[in-house]
Amino acid sequence: MSNAPQNTLISPFDLTDDDGYTWVKGNLHSHTTNSDGQPSPQERLDGYVEHDYDYLCLSDHYKITRIDSVDCPDNFILIQGAELHPENPFGGQTHHFVVLNIHEDMDSKNMPPQHVIDEAIKQGGSVWLAHPHWSSVNIIRDTLPLQGLAGIEVFNTTCRRMGRGEGTIHWDDWMDLTDTLLPALANDDAHAKQETKRDTYEGWTMARVRERTADAVTDALEAGASYGSTGPEIHDIQLRRVDEVSDDKHVVEATVRSSEAQSVNAVCDTFGTEHRPGNGTFDQAVFTIRPNARWARFEVMGPDGSKAWSNPFDLTRVEHE
Repeated sequence: MSNAPQNTLISPFDLTDDDGYTWVKGNLHSHTTNSDGQPSPQERLDGYVEHDYDYLCLSDHYKITRIDSVDCPDNFILIQGAELHPENPFGGQTHHFVVLNIHEDMDSKNMPPQHVIDEAIKQGGSVWLAHPHWSSVNIIRDTLPLQGLAGIEVFNTTCRRMGRGEGTIHWDDWMDLTDTLLPALANDDAHAKQETKRDTYEGWTMARVRERTADAVTDALEAGASYGSTGPEIHDIQLRRVDEVSDDKHVVEATVRSSEAQSVNAVCDTFGTEHRPGNGTFDQAVFTIRPNARWARFEVMGPDGSKAWSNPFDLTRVEHE
């Protein structure tokens, strides 16, 4: 099949336990008293440790909250970063970038957005487009002029409380316009203390890693070896071609295994497919994706309406067994 996307992401479901891979759960967007958050950095960290997360970024606005400023358990992965806000010269609202694995502060208020991205990458960092729906991002106007962004924040708990928590349309639009498959994060953007139950422990990203290090997590996220969730677990996604070799159609069958679900959507480059049987919930879905789709990402809907988002798969590379 021709017209393949320009890149292919790594499926986390092809990385096996036998090869030393394991799942880690984390939140990459949180705030403390070092910016506009209510808990101290130590309180924020302790809360995520107590709720069985494996990694966290204290992404305070405009400045790095140093990982050596808190007492972190040995087996917990603390990723140093910040949320940076360069002014938007393209006409939209101020940019919001979640920046991971940086070690030097920068004056992002007074830097062009491309310079912020370039400086972060120079430091070995990873830059993600934060809450595009909440920020009223127009991908053509505000995002396409920029180079070097690693991916998108598809879900944000705080922004959901404000009615604009999901960025799936921006995600799909960006991939369509650039013909590039992009990975995504699901985050809390926590500001409040945990006892308010407002914006903590409701969105997370599961990453598949061999090592419990900040570099291993960010590498996995950039490669697409992850999925985001507000509840459902995605246990496996496997794809195979089921059309006849002589057909002019490229038909892919998906097998999605998950925790209990009420539906699974395959969102494609054009249109999509919903699997929703009429006899209750399920933990495995087997269904064909729309013929000749070039890529697909999967959304698993739990019985309570919570959701998980896989990263996109390049369907043009799926061959007959």
